Amino acid sequence: MKRKVLCVVLALLMCMMVTMPAFADGTAEMPVRADIGASFGLKHVSGSTYKMWARINNPEGVSVFVKLTLYNASYNSIASIGTTSSNTLIGLSKNVTLSSGTYHLRLSYTAEGVTYSYEKTYNI
Repeated sequence: MKRKVLCVVLALLMCMMVTMPAFADGTAEMPVRADIGASFGLKHVSGSTYKMWARINNPEGVSVFVKLTLYNASYNSIASIGTTSSNTLIGLSKNVTLSSGTYHLRLSYTAEGVTYSYEKTYNI
């Protein structure tokens, strides 16, 4: 008998978990930032000089904090650049001198309290 009651209670709880979001108001607490576009990379300039760069398309002009960080293979930070802007196009670039090895370039940006992060790996 106890087992049947427990099963019924658990089933009711599961039904409530599924149906309760339908009763919430339709307004989102935070708008989706799908309209912000990001591109970044590491480009060879000459010799052992490389340019780390990032471009953020921000069509709504919201305040965005952007940070671009280059790490070595052990994830020790080698170089970093960042800015906060509400421009519709945000660009970052910095020249770095690199020897052969593996590097990780990470772009992160925060818009309206939500942080997004992307990473690329390069072998030089």
